[in-house]
Amino acid sequence: MILKKRLTRIIAFIISCVLVGICVFQCVFIINDNMRQIEERQGRSDVMESYDYTHDMNELFDRLWAISSIYLRNTDKNGRYTCSEQYKSSVKQALTELGLMDSKGRITINNPRGFEYMASCGESVLTYGSETKEALSSDYSLEYSNGGIARIPLGVNWYFNTDKRWYTTNYGLTYYKMCGSLPKNAVALYDFDTTGLDSYTDELGATIYYKTDGTTPVPDNVDSIRDSAETANREAFDQFEHDSDTEYYLPGEEYPYDNYGADNSTYVGDMSEVTDTDAYMFFDENRRSWYKVSKTTFKKYDQSSSDITIYIKPTDNMIAEYEQYHAQRETMEQDSVHKAMPLLPVGIAGLIIGLLLLFCCGYNAEKKKFMLSMPDHIFAELPVCFIGGAIGGVAAMTYGMDEIRSVLAEYYTNVDMGGIITGSAIVACYAIGLGSLITLSTRIKCGSLFKTSLICKIIAFIWKKLKKLCKLISSYTSRKCGRLRSRHIERNALKKDLFLRRFLIRTAIAVAAEFVLFIATIPVREIEAFFVGSIFVIVLYIIFSFRDHAEIAGVAKQIADMNGGDYSPRLVPEKSPAYGMTQNLNNISDGIRSAVDKQVQSERMKIELVTNVSHDLKTPLTSIISYIDLLSAEEMSPAARDYVTIISQKSDRLKAMVADLFDLAKATSRSDMNSEQIDAVILTQQVLGDMADRIAQSGMEVRTDIKAESAPIMADGKKLYRVMQNLIDNALKYSMAGTRVYVYLENDGKNTHISVKNISAEEMDFTPEEITERFTRGDKSRSTEGNGLGLSIAKSFTEACGGSFEIVIDGDMFTANVTLPLIEK
Repeated sequence: MILKKRLTRIIAFIISCVLVGICVFQCVFIINDNMRQIEERQGRSDVMESYDYTHDMNELFDRLWAISSIYLRNTDKNGRYTCSEQYKSSVKQALTELGLMDSKGRITINNPRGFEYMASCGESVLTYGSETKEALSSDYSLEYSNGGIARIPLGVNWYFNTDKRWYTTNYGLTYYKMCGSLPKNAVALYDFDTTGLDSYTDELGATIYYKTDGTTPVPDNVDSIRDSAETANREAFDQFEHDSDTEYYLPGEEYPYDNYGADNSTYVGDMSEVTDTDAYMFFDENRRSWYKVSKTTFKKYDQSSSDITIYIKPTDNMIAEYEQYHAQRETMEQDSVHKAMPLLPVGIAGLIIGLLLLFCCGYNAEKKKFMLSMPDHIFAELPVCFIGGAIGGVAAMTYGMDEIRSVLAEYYTNVDMGGIITGSAIVACYAIGLGSLITLSTRIKCGSLFKTSLICKIIAFIWKKLKKLCKLISSYTSRKCGRLRSRHIERNALKKDLFLRRFLIRTAIAVAAEFVLFIATIPVREIEAFFVGSIFVIVLYIIFSFRDHAEIAGVAKQIADMNGGDYSPRLVPEKSPAYGMTQNLNNISDGIRSAVDKQVQSERMKIELVTNVSHDLKTPLTSIISYIDLLSAEEMSPAARDYVTIISQKSDRLKAMVADLFDLAKATSRSDMNSEQIDAVILTQQVLGDMADRIAQSGMEVRTDIKAESAPIMADGKKLYRVMQNLIDNALKYSMAGTRVYVYLENDGKNTHISVKNISAEEMDFTPEEITERFTRGDKSRSTEGNGLGLSIAKSFTEACGGSFEIVIDGDMFTANVTLPLIEK
């Protein structure tokens, strides 16, 4: 391997910089010498490229445009005026003010360079030298037609300003705006006699005459223009609308006070405060009155200069001299290229040595492998910044070379100090950029680019801390919950997750494309190209993102279907970014379906077990009760009869329990349902009436508050009857002695609400969920009768009828709420 030793690579680096520097210096000196010769010629006054030449042509154009617009437009081909006497007088006065007409009425044009020209407007023509357009038309001629520059001549250093506008009015004023080198920037011409009229000078220097009889607009502030004008503020003020109940005073009047010395007047400092903004106000000296005229009365009409044609051509001697100079320039540029060509191989050789350094850098001849040196341990961001700075420095030196040379040429006449500074700066940028590329190349070969990056170190530090934090959280959660186990992320998750992999690749490509666009456009000031390219990259990024999003949308639809109960599997291609997620959802669907099937089967088996056990218990229980009835009819001792009575009571309780179990099983399976339209109000009243004896025996008082006349619902009347019966019986059984039981019923438009409230005799140390479970009783000592199925049956029957059942516990207050939907009318 060449350039094995570090000392050899250092020498090669110096040689590369020297070779590139020789080529750069020579090219800079050649460019500066050419630019110096061009500037020296532009500084002369006798050549076409000079600033004086351009100024003289531009000034001549301004004069010809003014003469064409003002004079030729108002004369015929014989030079006779075609306008009124008043307008003719204004034309002469305007041309005199612009220095284009002498005291005898003759057109005068200053043309020190002897340009040939022709200016025409309609049939009126003004020429000097050649009199035809064909003779004046050439690559060196200025051509103006159709209101704009038709040809920009060779040898002119800047673009002409042809923004010359003019307009006419409906009251005899014609206004010309001269944005050029003439003595005045604007002139005004009048088609009426201006003798003795008041006037003022506008912001462009034009003299504006006006009348005070309403036939012309007057200035907004007459006093500032005509100090001798007699004021009549009070007369003017009375002409306009104002509040008659308020006392006003105007400038020059004494400040008024009322009888109590309080100020109740209003000061009007400017007449514009009471005049309309869309009107002119003027004072008639004859009538001694103020008047106002709407501004819409006076109109302006913009006019076009498309009827004007102007040709300006330099002399043949100047054209010949210009062509001879350019022939010499072409020869000089060819000589410059010939001078630079021998040095190009030198510069290319320097660049090749630099490329070889990039391939060989970092190699350790003793250990025979690539190793990092001391400079390679500096943060990688620093050489990256150096590379960007070197590119920017070369671009800045390239674009600012002319300015540097021009500034230093004033102080160094014998030495091209600007070329020396520019060349040195470019070579320094090359050395810095090459050195930065060498250290980055070494890090890449050693696999240490990211390890020596400050940003990567910060990210690694944050990642390490996050992992530690996650471990602490996971450990804490595991200790507290016991059942939760954290799942580790697989190392090959990125390979399996095609959607994430596509996103990262797409984002990396977009960022790289933006970086390349920035490097390729911003240094050369192609801002438009950068924005257009950025928009193109963003559009492509959005298109590819939406393509993947469309496939991921299928996953969202599958999740929505699963939420709706559809657990059927989906099939997608293996190359789809949604393949992995779809397979996971399919596995989840299979698990859910299996769990649901097992749960349904388990519930069915429970219901069948309860139903079968209840059915099997009925037959022997019926026989026991029958024999007890027969036994109670026999003669027996009082003790034996007490025993028979107890057995009869217990058997009746057991019979009721078996019946409740059987009813609960049927309610859970939603079988044996007979829905019909019933009235919840009548049903509630019927239950209370049927339980009147039970209520009387309990010694409790039942208060009712039924706020609806009727509550039509669809339900099974027997089961809903059982619900109300169980709730009232439960309240009578567990209420505190001496308290009341409350039964409420009301409608809210969509549902009817039935509530049974009571004060518990025992402490309620259970939850609403626990008390509605089967065989759960509020009396933990079980000193009262009951089997713990009453509330469970009430809840199951209510839900079977399409309603909802809720238990609310507030201190010792126990409330059972039943909500049933009303039938829509």
